Amino acid sequence: MNRSAFTFYTYLLVIPFFLLSGCEHINQPNDIQATTRPAIALATVTPLAKEIPIDCSGTGLYQELMDPPTLTAKDLRINTQLSAKLSDKCVNGKIISLQSYLDSNAGFDKRAVGPSYILDVDSQLPPPKLTIEFTNKLGDSNKTYDCGHHGKDVSQCTNLHVHGLHVSPKGSLDPAQVQSDFVFLAISPATQTVKYDYEIPNNHPPGTHWLHAHLHGSTASQLKQGMAGAIILKGALDKTLAKDYDIAGSKDKVMILQQLSTDANNTPLCGKASGGENITTSINGQCLPIITVMAGDINRWRLIDAGISESINIAVVQADGVKLNLHEFARDGITTNGAQIQKNILLQPGYRSDVLLQFPECKEQYPCELFLVDDVSKAANSLMGEAEPSKQIAKIIIQKNTLTAMKMPPSDIFHNPYPFICDTTHVQGVAAKIRFFNDCSEQLTKERVWFANVANDSGGTNKTVNDGVYPNTLTKHLKLNDSNTWKLWVGEKQTSTASHPFHIHVNPFQLIDKNGFSYWKDTLLVSGTDNKSEKNALTVLSRYDDFDGEFVLHCHNLDHEDQGMMMNVTISP
Repeated sequence: MNRSAFTFYTYLLVIPFFLLSGCEHINQPNDIQATTRPAIALATVTPLAKEIPIDCSGTGLYQELMDPPTLTAKDLRINTQLSAKLSDKCVNGKIISLQSYLDSNAGFDKRAVGPSYILDVDSQLPPPKLTIEFTNKLGDSNKTYDCGHHGKDVSQCTNLHVHGLHVSPKGSLDPAQVQSDFVFLAISPATQTVKYDYEIPNNHPPGTHWLHAHLHGSTASQLKQGMAGAIILKGALDKTLAKDYDIAGSKDKVMILQQLSTDANNTPLCGKASGGENITTSINGQCLPIITVMAGDINRWRLIDAGISESINIAVVQADGVKLNLHEFARDGITTNGAQIQKNILLQPGYRSDVLLQFPECKEQYPCELFLVDDVSKAANSLMGEAEPSKQIAKIIIQKNTLTAMKMPPSDIFHNPYPFICDTTHVQGVAAKIRFFNDCSEQLTKERVWFANVANDSGGTNKTVNDGVYPNTLTKHLKLNDSNTWKLWVGEKQTSTASHPFHIHVNPFQLIDKNGFSYWKDTLLVSGTDNKSEKNALTVLSRYDDFDGEFVLHCHNLDHEDQGMMMNVTISP
């Protein structure tokens, strides 16, 4: 059979599969590989796949930013097939073999980024459900693998975590059983396909969340190669923004920020910009992309920090150095009471931020340029405890708009979805709010967590939590429907100024800032400078609703997590 006939019959096999998939895939890259490669993979025709080399044209610097490969739920459900696979990917116009996520329904994408799953949540409708049949294709399925914490094959073993979703953590060490957000299962290339069912409560707040690899020992290396995707829950707020303010479609952007690398030194795969500086952060697998917008338009940016190796101090800067206002209305996927107008938004690994921003008219001629930058950050706010210079992330091109400028939504349409544990909304004055929060938190049972890089006899450092190295760390035992105060600090045994982003699975936590503003998050930087020792501990509050089971808390500098900065948490019914 000749090649064209073979391709024709391959499509006859594949097209019905897409029609019956129960999902809708959108926003494919507009090239032939985006259509032919999935068909070949689904028909499992390896020889033809090898005959078509990946084409990296259009993936170099200053190419238009595209969405991740996207699946939108139909009838409140996504049923899909996801694999982890060593694949040729395009990074800054070059072919690089990377451990990658491939979703056969979302379609082949040559960039180093995972899929984006979009579901609706509505308390008047049945709960939405995300079902993923997950297969590890990172190695030979006929071999035996050592996937232990320090196992020789752990880099080829993996699993899944849905970061930010309030769903059950239950699962099984038996891969034949259906899993939820269970991160203790090690899936080797010899393991059969594992089914993950995420049953999302129909009263789950809408928001921006994400999915990534989470096997202890290989989490960092796999995220550095792009094994991360988005999970977007849409609800009443999204409908209001779309209907009343026209903020939807191309004006609602998912932006997965990563530091792509394949080595322990985190050498940037994006390479260098024209000025010689390293390009450290990509967006949706693209290095220094272009974001084209219209003057007067308002965009919603869903910023997901899927990196592991540095802090990102987000700012949008005009050519004259003036920064745009960023109207932040959600942190870690949880809507705040009102929008906070800021010039900079500091992201740490694991953070998410939803912002609205309006693009100005060009001052002289069209088009004109803005820049999305990782701005200068001071040492106390830096992941590595060192001041960081400004670095460009993307170029924004403003085109002339013949339409009337869009209207910025009022701050009062944004509402916190969770009842506060210590509610300061009735208290007047910043000092009084902070005092009330602190007094209230003292009435709750306390849990203490301290992270530290501690020097060892071999000249390196042990990555510890509460003086232990995982799996030899204590388990936190908590009770369903209880609330606790958590005290978080950097241990006095740490000799460096490195900081540690604290993250806990399943349940978010409440905190208050220096302005008396209270909100919810699931990841929070514990500064190696400002929060050194218990007397400088951060205070956060958590409540354990809906789900019992076992999960983890850890440092979201994932190199630290892989090296032992993690602890189990058990919620008893």
